[in-house]
Amino acid sequence: MSFEDEYQVTSEFSERTHDFLSSHLISPTPVNYSVIYLHISNENEMLSAAINKKLQQGTLITADFMANLFKRYVSLTEQIENTILAPFEQTLSKTLEQISKQVSNEDKAVNNLEKLDKILAKTKNNTSMDNIVSYLFNTINSTKAQHEELSQKLTTTQQEINQLKDKLASSRQEALVDSLTGLLNRRGCDEKLQNLDLADTHSSLAIDIDHFKKVNDTFGHFIGDKVIQRIAKTIQSHIGEQDLAVRFGGEEFVVVMAHTPIDEAKEIAEKIRIAISKMRLKQRDTNTFLPPISVSIGIAQNDNISEWTTLFEQADTALYKAKNSGRNCCICA
Repeated sequence: MSFEDEYQVTSEFSERTHDFLSSHLISPTPVNYSVIYLHISNENEMLSAAINKKLQQGTLITADFMANLFKRYVSLTEQIENTILAPFEQTLSKTLEQISKQVSNEDKAVNNLEKLDKILAKTKNNTSMDNIVSYLFNTINSTKAQHEELSQKLTTTQQEINQLKDKLASSRQEALVDSLTGLLNRRGCDEKLQNLDLADTHSSLAIDIDHFKKVNDTFGHFIGDKVIQRIAKTIQSHIGEQDLAVRFGGEEFVVVMAHTPIDEAKEIAEKIRIAISKMRLKQRDTNTFLPPISVSIGIAQNDNISEWTTLFEQADTALYKAKNSGRNCCICA
């Protein structure tokens, strides 16, 4: 697609997007703009289906609804950057470059006319030519002002695109982190594992809180969440920056200890287990301490395996051995 065609298509989608936002009284924020642009350009069928369903119901499109669409269909993919931001930025850059050249040419024309005007000022009986110069001077200055105004608007648009990029990056980062503990979630773990070579020596810890259901049933989920948070902090404080701490689900955690053999991993696992067993959690409303909390830990090393899931399964098998051995202990696969 040529620059002119690309610019025309992008401009048409952009105009229709603004019309949609205006007609539905939706604030034209970068997030809302990107959602509706994808809908207008038919780039995301599931997103469009959700919007069309809302329109058929005749209910108001709220800010929360738009934010949810952005999170579900946009922020977790690179679609918006590939289909909107990248081509739009290319078009924007070319347009700004063209405008800059036009303004530069107009500056030269104005300078030449100013020189001509000075020459004519020294000559008599030049009314006709003087009028022509004056007309050209005013016309070029007016065009130059319009181009400068357009350039400023496009520069503002570029700033909004940068803001949207930042928000996309932030949203993707949030999608990789467990909201309760701040540890990686499964999606985050899968992404970070791509930076590790499975051929190197790594170890994994599978950590599970002992009798956690009893904690929730006795003290409530609020206290249960506090227990999970404290244990997450304890795990994080005992591992290195290159290691991955993951909330794998519920009361279960996984740690990938990068470039660490199983004997070293077991030493760290023991330190984590002991530190957790020494924790004392107090209930604020009753000012009483909870019973001691313990964890069971299974440990495995990536010997002769081709997938990370195999390592996690081996650590999980060792974890069940620890559970069956009385809990509050560490066992290697």
